Amino acid sequence: MYIVTVIPIQKGFQGENLTYFSPVEILLGSIVSIPLRSKTRDAIVINVENVRDLKFDLKKADFQLKKIINIKGPSPFSPAFFTACEKMKDYTVSNTGTIIKSLLPALFLENLKDLKRAKKIDEEAKSNKVGSPDTRVEVFRENIKQEKLIFQALIPDRMSWYRTLIREAFAKKESVFICVPTLFDIEQFTIELTKGISQYVFSFHGDLSKKTLINTYNSCMEETHPILIIGTGMFLSIPREDIRTIIIEHENSDSYKQFSRPFLDIRTFAEILSSVNKVKLIFGDTLLRPDTLYRHDEGILGEVASPLFRLPQAERQMVVDMREQVDDKGVKSFTVLSDTTKKMIAYALEHHESVLLFTVRKGLAGVTVCHDCGYTLLCPTCSTPVVLYGSKQRNATKIVNSRIFMCNKCGYKDTTEVRCVNCQSWNLTPLGIGTDRVYEEVKSLYPNAKIIQIDKETITSNKEARGKMAEFYKNPGSILIGTEMVFSYINTEVTHSAIVSLDGLLSIPSFNITQKILHIMEKLHETTKRNLIIQTRIPENPILEHILNGNVLPLYREDLKERKQFGYPPFKRLIKITFGGSASETEKARAHIDSLLGGYEPQIFSAFIGKVKGQYTTNTVIKIDPNLWPLPIDDKSISNTHLRESLRSLPPAFSINVDPEDLL
Repeated sequence: MYIVTVIPIQKGFQGENLTYFSPVEILLGSIVSIPLRSKTRDAIVINVENVRDLKFDLKKADFQLKKIINIKGPSPFSPAFFTACEKMKDYTVSNTGTIIKSLLPALFLENLKDLKRAKKIDEEAKSNKVGSPDTRVEVFRENIKQEKLIFQALIPDRMSWYRTLIREAFAKKESVFICVPTLFDIEQFTIELTKGISQYVFSFHGDLSKKTLINTYNSCMEETHPILIIGTGMFLSIPREDIRTIIIEHENSDSYKQFSRPFLDIRTFAEILSSVNKVKLIFGDTLLRPDTLYRHDEGILGEVASPLFRLPQAERQMVVDMREQVDDKGVKSFTVLSDTTKKMIAYALEHHESVLLFTVRKGLAGVTVCHDCGYTLLCPTCSTPVVLYGSKQRNATKIVNSRIFMCNKCGYKDTTEVRCVNCQSWNLTPLGIGTDRVYEEVKSLYPNAKIIQIDKETITSNKEARGKMAEFYKNPGSILIGTEMVFSYINTEVTHSAIVSLDGLLSIPSFNITQKILHIMEKLHETTKRNLIIQTRIPENPILEHILNGNVLPLYREDLKERKQFGYPPFKRLIKITFGGSASETEKARAHIDSLLGGYEPQIFSAFIGKVKGQYTTNTVIKIDPNLWPLPIDDKSISNTHLRESLRSLPPAFSINVDPEDLL
């Protein structure tokens, strides 16, 4: 009889370890099935002790141990991966099982017996050297300092250097893992990097079928030659011990940050994992995050080459002041498309050239206000401003070619036959420009043109989006209207582009907004071959001047200056705590936070969308010196244990987000 300590691989479990018994001995690191809360869950074995050695009598114990249900097989990840998960657990104030669950493909756990294991790993597992969380990886280059580099350059230059790096790694019998944020990136990198080595390149992403994923994994593990893995962060768990370089590509992408508990950032985990394995780590992008560039400035990160602070350039770009637009009578008026943009579209249609019209928002208008009293039309369920949509695009209502109001937060829908709830006026005015509104405008001006719209409301699947893009490329002279979503599907340059309204971005209240604007502008420049038009009612904004010049170094320096002034990353570590409940529960939660964390000067405020489905949302932000909450990349890291334990004591109703992307 054996006493077995396990960690449940389960989100929402508040503890760390549980104890069960087994009639047979189980190898450390094995994945087992356990009974937990009347359900069967997966767990990893971290300790096994013989009852005889413990001099422990189960029959006389004043508690009852439950039995391990079955042994599924050895863990599909290495001890280094487990150690990194343990470190990530402390950094995010979570637990190890939750971290593993968030970083491991579910198909791996469900099909353990079908997964091949490297011979070396399998032999060591039998001697309890591998798979045991208590047996930390003995790094064979223990005395060698880990190399961490940035690579800020245009994508063609990065690809060229990666080809050289991969060849050199193969010559040293080393494998390379390129981590990318999306399936689209995997496809593009695979096209660029597989020439001459296709038999040694393996791609992993969440859209693979069960059969394809298992076959690809097994081929990857059995291949004796060094390999190149191109995959999303969920596959950093692949236990190839010859991976000596990890590249985090498109490092600026917000797709790396998970938006549900435990709010993991794949970039952070990759850095922790690379530090455990002592492998080379490279952050690559056209424009890296300010936090990453600052660490380079401070000498924490090295460089592949001096960072380039220039945007890729379209042949011709211009800013159009939308305040100067006039109607047929010469009177200044609001218009969706400027005369300059209309002329560009007409020219493109005449010459069978492609056009991209980019907008920040979905729908017809992002906000509707009462023209008489100024009241904003809100969702009656969650108090979020409702968005006006054209239903023919969405099929959201059976009323043909009608318009509807819809809440993007909770899904509430209503017809437009509504009054202002404040003054009962019918005089409601839609404000802002969304994709539906651009579609209607373009359709009225160019009724014979092929118009394709891509946003999260009109596109329901990856397959549908790919079909729409194939249609766009197949028909020269087509017009593509879309949000940021289009960048995940454009694989060939479009001839002309226009940002319908830059003001929608400039008005977003976020400390990351400059970074966001630069990221979108970079994508548009990379995508556009000839003309790029920027429509705005704020042409004097200094951000535009630097974008037009192509040199964003002054913008980076100004952004850092403001971040330091207002206490944002990289000068402060942000920890965001969110609570949702009734009005009385929210008041109690605020008082509890203030009592528990008052010494850390918490900023407590209502969320930007303060009420969702009858529950009020309160945010708390703590700003702390990064040295008191460092990345756990070595054993010398000293963090604020008092703050961590205080956060751990919070009930499950409080969610904790370390390094949030936004605060509202």
